[in-house]
Formats: sequence, structure tokens, C-alpha cells
Amino acid sequence: MSEITYVLVMGLQSELAIAVEIAQQSGRLLLEYYGTERVSTRAKGRHDVVTAVDTASEDLILERLRAAFPGDGIVAEEGSEVEARANRRWYLDPLDGTFNYSRGVPFWCVSLALFQGDEPLLGVVHDPTRGETFRAARGLGAWLNEEPIRCSGASEPSSAVLHLTVELLDDGPPQGLADLNVLAPHILRTRNTGSAALALAYVAAGRFDAMLHRFAHTWDFGAGMLLVQEAGGSASDVYGGRYSEATSAVLAAATERLHSGLLELLHMQSNRVK
Repeated sequence: MSEITYVLVMGLQSELAIAVEIAQQSGRLLLEYYGTERVSTRAKGRHDVVTAVDTASEDLILERLRAAFPGDGIVAEEGSEVEARANRRWYLDPLDGTFNYSRGVPFWCVSLALFQGDEPLLGVVHDPTRGETFRAARGLGAWLNEEPIRCSGASEPSSAVLHLTVELLDDGPPQGLADLNVLAPHILRTRNTGSAALALAYVAAGRFDAMLHRFAHTWDFGAGMLLVQEAGGSASDVYGGRYSEATSAVLAAATERLHSGLLELLHMQSNRVK
């Protein structure tokens, strides 16, 4: 390993450790209010809610990130944004799965991803209810707590469990139903858990075999897509191209063969949504 590579690797490891600590701090805050009557909600569009702890979690993460990485930009799911002085930007979802959280459903998480330009550098998905922290850094592999993780190895749609999100806004219902109609006859099972970030982490850990999510934002998929890639899987936009900060629909799968098979099925549809 060259000296430059060594410095870059050590830097990423250090930054990843800080991101893990911040995500876990946020998780502890969220757990304090989870399942209690102190959780207050307000409408966020017709089919979604935001809780007071979304904002509190976001504020905590923003404060910690700005202190640790003062030159980096930050984009948060609930609307906060810090302008970057360099070509690096953090994407964070302080509570992915808010609706689940508000109803006491234990499937929600904190998600943090760092990009340099369009290149994802590291990602953390922390599940406080199970004490599970998924983490990955470019070229350094993917981990669940202290154990390395790998995708399932599923190679055929017929043996795959696919996490498929059907959005309920705008073009979401017809597109989601079209996806379901074209994919369901060819796969083993579908799931929709209500947290895109955690679903991608489950693909990386071999619990699901693939994940399709349209109408997405970088804070939804930034950490999870890198987890899948570093766990040996394949991840792209829904056309098979490289995903980036501008991508709005993603596909991740345990293997390149499964990824290609799902793409082929998806492209049977005449109505495509980027």
C-alpha cells in the first residue's frame, strides 16, 4: 500500500468512526421518545408525517457534523442545508421510517452518507431498536457492528426476495403497480418495510436479495447503496447507469446477474420513470 493510499484509508476509517458515533448518539435520542406519548406528529403531505424528534435528531446530527467536518456541506431530509467549502457533502436522514416510528413499528433508522462530488465515500445506517449499526467505506468493505457482511449471492429473480416501495404521491401508485405487475410473477417474494435505508442495509447483510425504490432522494439511498456495493452486490439507477446525487430511482441486488435480470424485467415496461 502506497503512503498516499494509506493516508486516504486511515482518513476514511477515522471519518467513518465519527459518523458511526454521531448516528448512535442520534439513535439514543430517538429511543428516549420511541413508544411514548411524548411523540408529537404533524402532517408532511397527504401520506406522511414528521415528528418532533425528527427535528431534534436532525439538529443533533447537524451540530456534530459541523463541529467534526467544518468544511463539508450537509443536506438533510427535513430541509436543513449547510453550504460546502469543499467538494464534499453529507446526506442525512435523521429518522428514516418516521411513520413506523410514530406508530410504534420497530423498523426505522438513522442514515448518514458522505459524497465527494458524485462519489460515495462512506455510509452508516443505524438501527437503535436492534442495536445494529451497518457501516461501509469505499474500498474497505461493509460491516454490521463488528462483523463483516456480504450479500446473499442470489443470482436468479425466481429465488429473490425483493424490497419494493410503492410511493403514494403523484405518479407513484401507477408506477409502483406497474413494477409489481412486471416483477411479481418472476420473483420469490416482495416486501415493503417503510424504511429505504434499512432495506438497503438488509440487502447488504443478505436478509433481502434486492431493493427497488423510485422517487428517492440521496438521503434515502446514499448510505445503503454503498453498503450493498461494499458487501459484494450491484447498485445503479433503474436504467443500469451509475447512481449519483441527482438520481431519483435506484436498484440494488445481491449479484450482478440478479441485478441484470431485474433490469431486463423492468425494461419490459413501456412507462419508465427516472
